[in-house]
Amino acid sequence: MKKYLLIFLLIQQLHAQQTDILFIGNSYTYTNNLPDMLYRLALAGGDTIVHNSSTPGGYTFQMHSQDNNTLAAINQRTWNYVILQGQSQEPAIDTAYVEANVFPYATLLDSLIHENDSCTQTIFFMTWGRKNGDASYCSQYPPVCTYTGMQDQLRGRYVQMAQDNHAIVAPVGEAWRNVIATNPAFDLYSPDESHPSIYGTYLGACVLYATIYRQSPAGLNYYGGLTQSDALFLQTIAGTTVLDSIATWNTEIYYPDASFGVTQAGINSVNVNADYPSAVSLSWDDGTGNGFIAGNASETFTYPAANNYTICLAASNGCRTDTFCMLINPATVGATENNATALLVFPNPSDGNVSIKLPGGPATVKFYSLEGNLVLEKSTTEKTLLLENLPPAIYFVEINAGTISVRTKLVIVQ
Repeated sequence: MKKYLLIFLLIQQLHAQQTDILFIGNSYTYTNNLPDMLYRLALAGGDTIVHNSSTPGGYTFQMHSQDNNTLAAINQRTWNYVILQGQSQEPAIDTAYVEANVFPYATLLDSLIHENDSCTQTIFFMTWGRKNGDASYCSQYPPVCTYTGMQDQLRGRYVQMAQDNHAIVAPVGEAWRNVIATNPAFDLYSPDESHPSIYGTYLGACVLYATIYRQSPAGLNYYGGLTQSDALFLQTIAGTTVLDSIATWNTEIYYPDASFGVTQAGINSVNVNADYPSAVSLSWDDGTGNGFIAGNASETFTYPAANNYTICLAASNGCRTDTFCMLINPATVGATENNATALLVFPNPSDGNVSIKLPGGPATVKFYSLEGNLVLEKSTTEKTLLLENLPPAIYFVEINAGTISVRTKLVIVQ
């Protein structure tokens, strides 16, 4: 069997980017400055958010659809996301009312958002049931008489709005439910039993982070004024709420995912083969200084010398582009049974129990924090390394197995 040297100094999706977000809602959004909390969480994860808000107290979707300030904010710029948070009671009450006074204006706002830019993604911010239900509507609509009944109604209506408008749900209310079920003493409410405490706002920001970036915030070092342990608890709940039911919240829609494999084609030449779910166009940068050029799923690149080159693939679905890069040496890259594609870290995200598939023989696996600190190192000669009870966090995992070196990201949520 031929032996080849694969040099993968970095195999990692480059998600660092600026994301433009507009918040449309009311006091549930502006209390404790949720937009700023999301901004700071993103910074802790290496991303930047530019945001604006239209959040007058008590506003409904109907009010927003007729408000000049909201309409001007929608048309202010090209937004990546517009987050719609409805009045706290309206979506939970009787079906006839919701069908007449909530759903039509959710659709109207969504259409106005897409008139400004067809690629903007609408996110419906699912709110939470009041701590002891909605006393003001209890006699008219008994399902809202309790927290659980009200939360059930909100969940169903927000999911319906997202489905009707091909949009996304940020399941903030469901994350509240999961916190309450896990730790009932953890008070997410302000004294009015409706608005969020600082804990509730931080949880909401964590859910939005997981929804937008499709990864858990667990391990991010922004705590929003909370203790590290409390913040990690809420980060973890937020991540599992979103990522464990990602199909329910529609957060997999409209995202291209770029990745590719490399094999040796000849002296100083390589074949690249793309994997690009949901993408409609591909561009390659072969690392020689020519930049990205439109191409096909399979390409051959020939190099003038046996040096290191960074190959990048940009996969676009017409609205968003995902980029994946790999550093290779064309003289030594190859593909056999013993290549980097045989090294797998799974599941990812994980609940703390991780399996790492290796080619067999001496191998070293190192886990680094986001700050670059070595937190765990394991050596083995087996083909599978099992690790249990890893703390919730985001890790960079470096695997060195004989002639293979791989670096990837692992998210642990619990």
